[in-house]
Amino acid sequence: MNEADEKDFVAFLRSAADIRLIEAFAPTIEELWVDGFHPIFKGHHTYAIWNTAFAWTPEYGTVGEQAHDPNSVGWRYVSNADGAPLLHMTRSNSLSGVSGRLFWAKDFAAPGGLAYDVASFSQWIDSVWRWVRRHGKKSKDLDRPAGAYGTKPAVR
Repeated sequence: MNEADEKDFVAFLRSAADIRLIEAFAPTIEELWVDGFHPIFKGHHTYAIWNTAFAWTPEYGTVGEQAHDPNSVGWRYVSNADGAPLLHMTRSNSLSGVSGRLFWAKDFAAPGGLAYDVASFSQWIDSVWRWVRRHGKKSKDLDRPAGAYGTKPAVR
């Protein structure tokens, strides 16, 4: 998705549900919670989307000294995303040609089961997949698994 596609995607999500966007890492807890995708890709490529109709209490961790990026030591992240009612998103990088990814972790991230209404969440997720299929185009040009979709501008 390019920036315009991302804005359309967020507009669709907001039209269908009360959502919150969460950056993967940020200097403070407050900065984890954002209104939209950052215009700069570097350092802002992974997000989670929370449909607040599904109860969840985020917990926070702190990046330790063994961080891959020493500049992120002390940064904050959501530590209980596994098993949470979240749609995960990795953004497409049009410069490198690497495609993004949308996924619901569902059961594989929560072997002990999920603490929210899975059937209802699945209906919401299905509406997201329908939007992607309607507004995306199957891509064979980018680094995507078979059957994956990209947005039209991103695959020109």
